[in-house]
Amino acid sequence: MKKIKGFGGRSYGPSKGEAKGIDLGSIQKVQEEMAKKLEQLEESFSQMEIVSTAGGGAIKVKATCDYRIASIEFDDDLLQDKEMLSDLIVAAVNEVLQEIKKRRDEEMLKLTQGAISL
Repeated sequence: MKKIKGFGGRSYGPSKGEAKGIDLGSIQKVQEEMAKKLEQLEESFSQMEIVSTAGGGAIKVKATCDYRIASIEFDDDLLQDKEMLSDLIVAAVNEVLQEIKKRRDEEMLKLTQGAISL
């Protein structure tokens, strides 16, 4: 490669004695390992359950970390007030979605922090 002279007399580009390149093989290996770990993590999200409640426990929503609602339970007393039932279901589902995002972010952070230390 050719050196380029910059303003102020600085030279840019490779110089003799510098490493002639980055070991692309090791970078590719790390990238493949990271992709495999990421795939395993995505698969594990379907097994991680999050439970959220609303209305002092009158509504209970259970979901997995792959954003699937597993069940919604509610007190029979709420059947008398459809509007309240609807509001509490929405609140509990929104809460469980926030918890899922938080758990996914935590798990991704663990994975990426492990990759940085490689």
